[in-house]
Amino acid sequence: MKIETGMPLQAEAQVENKALRDVSRQFEAMFTHELVSAMRKTVHKDGGLIPESHAERVFQGMLDMEYSQRVAESEQIGLSKVIYEHLLRIQSAR
Repeated sequence: MKIETGMPLQAEAQVENKALRDVSRQFEAMFTHELVSAMRKTVHKDGGLIPESHAERVFQGMLDMEYSQRVAESEQIGLSKVIYEHLLRIQSAR
């Protein structure tokens, strides 16, 4: 059963395609964040002059997430494009 939304089919497809692209970018941002977090854990910290605080770790996590979102928006890695095309193929097969 199809519910009429009042939008032409082409406009509905564009809205769905935009949603798929957004989801693809969000997934790439999450993946990149996990990658950066894993890499950061490999860095040995000598303690330094000032010990690392909880606030610094929270800030670093937030900064890493922002970097990840910017990388995903720039589409430099290309993962979101691959995911988007895969989702379009799945959607068109239905």
